[in-house]
Amino acid sequence: MVLNRNAILRYIIAIHFLYTSMVLMAEWLPMSYSLNQMAIFILGLWAIVHKESVIQVELLMVIKAFSIILDAIAIGMYFQIGKTTYGLIDHSSYFVLSAFFAIFLLLLKPIMLAFLNKVRQDRLGENASPTFGGWGTNAGSVPGYTPVDGNNQPTY
Repeated sequence: MVLNRNAILRYIIAIHFLYTSMVLMAEWLPMSYSLNQMAIFILGLWAIVHKESVIQVELLMVIKAFSIILDAIAIGMYFQIGKTTYGLIDHSSYFVLSAFFAIFLLLLKPIMLAFLNKVRQDRLGENASPTFGGWGTNAGSVPGYTPVDGNNQPTY
C-alpha cells in the first residue's frame, strides 16, 4: 500500500490530536503542555491546507522538535504531583491512562519527525536536501537565473 505524503501528514496530525485528547482527560500537566500541543495541531492543519508549501512543514518540524524537550521536562516535573493528586481522590486510573498516552506520544514524536521530513522532501522535489539548507539559492544551480551583470558564474 503506497501512501502519498499528504496522507502521511494527515495521519500524523490525526494521531497527534487523538493522543493529545487522551492526555488532557486528566489535568495533571501544566497549561504550557496544552499550549504546545495546540500549536502543533494548528501548524499541522496549516500544513495540510497549503499542500505545495514547504515552510509550514518546516515550522511544524521545528516546533515538534522543541516539544520533545518541553514535553519531557513537563512530564518529568509533574508526574509525581499528578500521581499523588489522583491517588488521593481515588481516580488513579485516569492518571495512569493520561500518563501512558503522554509518554507514548513523547516516544512517537521522533518517528513523526522522520515522516514529516519525508513530506518536506517530497514538497521540495528535486531540490530536497537532508537538512534545512535548501533555503538559499546558488546562482549556478537555478535554471533560468541570470545575474544582473550578465555573468553566469557567481563571483565571490
